[in-house]
Amino acid sequence: MYNLIRACAYEPDPASDPWTEKYRVIDFPAEWRAEFLDLYRRRWRRREQPLGLPVKRLNALLRSTAPGLVATGRGAGTSSDVPWFYASEEMPAELVAPLLASWVMTLPPDTDPDPARAAEHRAALDRALTLIDQHSPRWRHESVDLAAAKPSEGGTAQPDRRLYHLLPEWVGARLSARPLRLDGIDLSFRQVTRDQGVELVSWPPRKYVRAKRTWYYSALATVTVQTVPFATRFRVHVSYGVRRWETGSPVRLPDGRGASVLLDAPLPWPGTQAPRRRLAVNSLAFDRGLGALAWTRHSLVDMLPHLDILRAYPKPSEVAAEAVEWLDGRDGVAAGIVHSTAMDDHRVGVGLMPLERSLLDRWVEDALRPFLRRVPDYERAHQKRRPILLPSSATKDSQQLEQRVQQRVRARRAAVRAALDGQPLRVDVLWQTDETRDATIGALCEWLGLPASTGTADGEYEWRFGGLSVHMRVHSLEGLGAPLEVIRKQGWSRAQVLAEAVRKRAAQTAERLGPVGGTAGLALVETLGPGRFRKRPDSDPKVALRHGCARADRVSQFIVVPEDAEGPLAMRAGSAVADGMRQLGAVVPPEQQLDEKLPEDLQYLALWHVRRQANGPTRQATERLIALRIRPNDPVHPVRGWDEARKEWVPYPRLLLTLATDTARAELRPGRVARPADGQPDEVQRQIRSLLFQVRDRPTLILANSGNLRAAWPGLSNGELHRDMITFCGEEPARLVLHGADLRMVLLRDTNSRSETPQWYAPADDEDEPPGFSAGLWAARDAVPDNRVFLSTVGKPATAGAVRRDLRKLVPDKNWPHAPAARAWNPQALELTVVGCLSPSALAAAGRTGTSPDRPSVVAAATHQLRFHDEYDPLSRPLPLHLGKRAEEYVLPLAPPPADEQKPE
Repeated sequence: MYNLIRACAYEPDPASDPWTEKYRVIDFPAEWRAEFLDLYRRRWRRREQPLGLPVKRLNALLRSTAPGLVATGRGAGTSSDVPWFYASEEMPAELVAPLLASWVMTLPPDTDPDPARAAEHRAALDRALTLIDQHSPRWRHESVDLAAAKPSEGGTAQPDRRLYHLLPEWVGARLSARPLRLDGIDLSFRQVTRDQGVELVSWPPRKYVRAKRTWYYSALATVTVQTVPFATRFRVHVSYGVRRWETGSPVRLPDGRGASVLLDAPLPWPGTQAPRRRLAVNSLAFDRGLGALAWTRHSLVDMLPHLDILRAYPKPSEVAAEAVEWLDGRDGVAAGIVHSTAMDDHRVGVGLMPLERSLLDRWVEDALRPFLRRVPDYERAHQKRRPILLPSSATKDSQQLEQRVQQRVRARRAAVRAALDGQPLRVDVLWQTDETRDATIGALCEWLGLPASTGTADGEYEWRFGGLSVHMRVHSLEGLGAPLEVIRKQGWSRAQVLAEAVRKRAAQTAERLGPVGGTAGLALVETLGPGRFRKRPDSDPKVALRHGCARADRVSQFIVVPEDAEGPLAMRAGSAVADGMRQLGAVVPPEQQLDEKLPEDLQYLALWHVRRQANGPTRQATERLIALRIRPNDPVHPVRGWDEARKEWVPYPRLLLTLATDTARAELRPGRVARPADGQPDEVQRQIRSLLFQVRDRPTLILANSGNLRAAWPGLSNGELHRDMITFCGEEPARLVLHGADLRMVLLRDTNSRSETPQWYAPADDEDEPPGFSAGLWAARDAVPDNRVFLSTVGKPATAGAVRRDLRKLVPDKNWPHAPAARAWNPQALELTVVGCLSPSALAAAGRTGTSPDRPSVVAAATHQLRFHDEYDPLSRPLPLHLGKRAEEYVLPLAPPPADEQKPE
């Protein structure tokens, strides 16, 4: 067992000298903005007008071709107060002007059938190009403290906003100038600027030969600037992984999706010999209008030929048809298509082993001295790592095995009885293949310890066993599983024709199933794999089947036909049954083991915010707050959800059915959160206030995910947090106990695709042993007595398999030539922030003298132990939030038909 874990995170070193970098800076001239924006808006005729200029493409062009450029500022296209770009030296106007002109010429419409409007566009373009010469931007000096930060009112270090893009670029430049040496081989890295930080990609790619084919891959390091609640210094997170390159012949893009293409090209200016440090990001997608692959508008590869007439740059069709040739490079230009999991299988496995991660981390640590230092290691903050779980079935003693199996079966039956209030369990199995039908029936019998039925294959089954009554109907899915017939209609949007097809199939499904009677039932449905529907967008019937099952009062769980699925059928059938039982609410947290007791009647309130975009499964946008209340000791319906329409807590399966059938709900616009002009709390925060009132009568632990909820509740942002207080829109922070005397709150944060939490590994005590991973609750070694921030880690799941911790993929050992094929388990650490508890200061402020205070580590441990359950591998989030997240599968809004097609009620 490891006693420490090490985060791949760094902070400004207070012992170093002042860290100031001097830049040459220019602003985006105000004279350009109005004229360029008028030119750009001509492209958006009859559509919502853009608020700013598309400078992302221009910035990418500048970073790739302008010598001396360090970083581009964010928001320069909309504000004159933001520096446009930072450089180590002034760039001659004769270099900047052609770059600007190339970009400006992409702003107006490509064509216009109206001759008069086309002439207006040409005249506007001429005026814009003239402005480039008339108003050249002026250079000025600017010194930037790269360690600058101010504490928020709650005590969280907030870095200078410029550092979010300047500091990753500084780190990237420092690392790209220092090769990484592994086993005598140097790996060089190139910078790739992303919306969130910087990537370092080893270049040229590594090669791995297997199955008579060469597979390409690179080392990957991602650098971002982050904050930590209540920490006095901000952090620089560096995450490590593998970048895989697609080299099919030809490359086939997933239907409806594009691909990123990284371009390696020299500077286009004669006589410039600057070393290549960057790869430029481009996007490739199928253009339905052209009927062929095309570069998207944010790509710069199609602009470079105007600047460099001596070299040939790849066309979209060439990159896809000759991926290997372009990855190896042609005449000094190379391009690589980034592999995604939606593409064909790749023989290089994902992730890096702990040893290799530690080697990369040491390389970074050495490069960042003396300006940045590693954050302190983390030590155990709570002795008991897990709740009380049922004994594992892994034993060779047959008698002991039978006892453990029966113990698990009794626990499952008790959970089902509590979830259904003693009513019969009604299950429908809708199958397409004999194998899946038999495996599903067998899995259900095994899960509940039922004797094998003597009924016919199709028909009805019934068991009465151990105080539980089970009724099961088995029938063929038949045409209900066929692709949806989505027929375009004049005047109908894509979402509306899809909704019509869904409603039709849902009605057929509900009629086929019939009423269930009593409590909610469960439908286990065998479907075709998603690959069967890629050539016909929107034709996958799963949404319609779920709607139809919900109309018939059944929650639904899908299992894919064997020929379209991976993994043993028996295992998949068992997982389908377990997930079905979860949807019925037959899952409660196990009894916890804490160093100090919390109230025995403690309940959990989980908040999860669902945001469906217009490109979602139903092409209809909506937002919805899901609130779950879990009382582990309740004998009936321990898992309930808040029904906002009925203003009451309803059983979990009833909440799921309500979410599915409430198809008209679409409170907010896609991708946006309401921000009322009068400063009043928006709808989500109003609901949260109401929920806190509903749970004020007993001890409650509130659980929320920062990345999921803070857009709707900005008071959850790190800079807005205060110990033992919460902040609602437009109000001052208020003590949490004002909303309930025994309220506690833990805010979770995961990587959130932005590296918000650090990668980690566990260093071994013996230097000769490779590092590994370890489960537990951890706190920084230098944590203050009232520390509120912890890291939660869990052990490797059974599905991860056994892989050597010291396996090297980037430079394989000669004894392990196929190491690149290994799939590495890359566990993420959950950050747990105890925002509110009954701390001594909170109790004193409330005037409560006879109450024992909480230890924040115990509250965090209770949250950590919620990641463990008898029926699951360790969860990526605590069980209450896991159930909230899975509930969003039922938020499937359907667009109403056009007004002239709607039938009067």
